Amino acid sequence: MQQYRAQTLQQPSNLRAALKHAYETNSCLVGTCLSIPSTDVAKILAVTGADWAWIDAEHTPFSPPLLKEIVQTISFYSEGKMVPVVRVPTHGHEWMAWALDAGAGAILVPHTETPEQARHIVNSCCYPPLGHRSMPPFALIPGLTDMPGRPLETANEHVAVIPQIESKLGIENLEAIMQVPGVTAIMIGMGDLALDMGLKLDISSASNPEFIGYMLHVKALAEKYRLPLVGYTPSEPEAFFISRLDLGYLMVCGSADQDALVQGLVKDIKKQREMAEEWKAKQEAAKESQVKTNGNA
Repeated sequence: MQQYRAQTLQQPSNLRAALKHAYETNSCLVGTCLSIPSTDVAKILAVTGADWAWIDAEHTPFSPPLLKEIVQTISFYSEGKMVPVVRVPTHGHEWMAWALDAGAGAILVPHTETPEQARHIVNSCCYPPLGHRSMPPFALIPGLTDMPGRPLETANEHVAVIPQIESKLGIENLEAIMQVPGVTAIMIGMGDLALDMGLKLDISSASNPEFIGYMLHVKALAEKYRLPLVGYTPSEPEAFFISRLDLGYLMVCGSADQDALVQGLVKDIKKQREMAEEWKAKQEAAKESQVKTNGNA
């Protein structure tokens, strides 16, 4: 992602160009998710080599100041090589403004269901003439953090706007949403979509005929409007991950700080217990052997 780094780390990296290149070359941007509200965690994720960091402010209670610090930590500790992408908790323009003023390279907005909502999102994320985002006087300090010039134009050219579709109504309105000028990519929240369809929240939903029909509809529209898809795509099972790529997912996230921490600890604890039990069994076998040897002496 080095080639998409902005000229200063106060400005957003060019995720729009990265997504366009991914679409044209059939390549993939791989991300990781930050769900633990901590700048220390952000510092660790920033050096993992992921292309983007999904900062989930929808399901994690971030405060605005902490969100700002985490966005900037990702940018600075990765030296602009990892794009901070914020999933905001609401459709309110203030969360989008706070994240973007901090330097986020994209905004993910959950529960988008209509083209009117999509237009509101674009208006909140883009400066005129594309939208109605307000110029941030405390983020763009004249002669310092606004350098080099054209910071507003740079933001409009770089920032990705990503509505998240996760309901039947959103799928029904997807074509109209995709046609809203300024929409860069589409995220499909497969778990919530499955729940909205009355399906179970597990991988079996992926084989449901109606669900498959929805996803093929999404793929066809994404190809028609040349928009990459975004989503959480676990690496296991491998066939599931590959199936998401086949559908047009070019911006994927299959890892998260909390999962990695928990699964890593569980794996190590289990392994050490197994080794300890194996050692104990060997010690007991050695004692029994010694007792037999002494008894035969």
